[in-house]
Amino acid sequence: MKWNTGERELGPRLGVSLWVLVAIFFSVIYLAIVNFSNVWTPFSIYATLSWSFGMPIIIMSFVGALSSHSMRISKFTGRIDRKVIFEIPTIAKISNLPALYRVVDSILKFAPRNLDNWRVDLVTEDWSEGIEQIRERYEGKNVNLIVVPSSYETKMKSLNKSRALQYALEYHIGKGEMSKDTWLFHLDDDASVGSDTIAAIAEHIKFKGNKYLLAQGVLAFPHDNSNSIIAKFADSMRPTDDMTRFYFFTALLKTPLVGLHGENLLVRGDVESEIGWDNGTRPISDDSCFGLRFSSKYPGKSSFLPAFTYGASPSSVRDMLKQRRRWLVDLTNLGIYGPLPWKYRLLLIYSVLFWSSMITQNVILGVMILQHLHVITFEIITPPMGVMWAFTFSFWIWFYWNGLHINHQVSKEKTPFWKKALIMVPMFFFIIGPLETIGGVWGLYAFLRNERKFEVISKPT
Repeated sequence: MKWNTGERELGPRLGVSLWVLVAIFFSVIYLAIVNFSNVWTPFSIYATLSWSFGMPIIIMSFVGALSSHSMRISKFTGRIDRKVIFEIPTIAKISNLPALYRVVDSILKFAPRNLDNWRVDLVTEDWSEGIEQIRERYEGKNVNLIVVPSSYETKMKSLNKSRALQYALEYHIGKGEMSKDTWLFHLDDDASVGSDTIAAIAEHIKFKGNKYLLAQGVLAFPHDNSNSIIAKFADSMRPTDDMTRFYFFTALLKTPLVGLHGENLLVRGDVESEIGWDNGTRPISDDSCFGLRFSSKYPGKSSFLPAFTYGASPSSVRDMLKQRRRWLVDLTNLGIYGPLPWKYRLLLIYSVLFWSSMITQNVILGVMILQHLHVITFEIITPPMGVMWAFTFSFWIWFYWNGLHINHQVSKEKTPFWKKALIMVPMFFFIIGPLETIGGVWGLYAFLRNERKFEVISKPT
């Protein structure tokens, strides 16, 4: 069954497949068993403890996967008259305008199906290259341009996207829009919507809006939106993360303690006005900071949005590494210096450390290969270490496999899924895992240097 990036038929379920994990685990544990040794070394002790460290978040992810397994995409056909503002921050580089047009045009196409009162707000800087082109393209349409003056400063002197979002917030307050009757739907400038996205927005506001003040959906990355096969396969982890770890906190606990995404994010106006985006002088993950602040003020008030947004993976491996570097810098700054009490930042710090632990996953695979090639002869894989490695390594393969399947289902290209899966598994072992590690190390270096620049990567059309 097919899902949809626009007019395609929607499949009934969003959930991930757990049987794949079982099959992968039994395959991987066999590799570990045939290489077992009873000799303990400092490395085997370290590796066993390292993989044990990740077990809590893996268990949370499994609980999220089990709970989201029967979740169905919204097919709501009703209408609502509450105001919905689609807010899209963008630097509006000339090279990125085609991607931005794809996003805005998707809203103009689908929003009227379920919404009576809506508007698109593009938030950009007064020095942006594409302002006049945007004005000309959308003149007379339901698109509003919010231009942030170069002289603007927030009270906390926030940087980059946080600064722009805070300016937009103050703009909305000045227009009297930030009430419980207005909802803001946040998007990145490369993430388009489909009929499912608009249906889910309307359904949430109509039936859950008085109880749940925020909702987060799934980020999907159609392969036809991406130019780099490595980058689009690396982004396989992202929709699975939304249906497992993020689902556990946002939908089950109804408290986004691991943060949020800045896209496919629906927030009631009065709540956004109270929380704000003024995050201080360090480059931090503004969406994750918003999620933690929401958790502190409104525990138990978040929900899941059963729909996709359709983004684009980075155009090149270099852009992918820049993206991963920015993630690590921003999340680490939030974890260490974020404007919140420590108890709201600890889980985020733990999640970042878990993500960084991927560096140890491929080491054992490399050892096994070298042993079978008789390049090395010493044995280091103890039974506890082998079992823990098999479990966590299977988890990562399963994570990427499921996300690949979701991204494949929302893609227009016709390559059979099994061919993509055959490519992805060895690519994860030998290319994606090491590249994610390089991006993390680069991010750590940038964090230690206290870098504050914000690089905008190319947006595929």
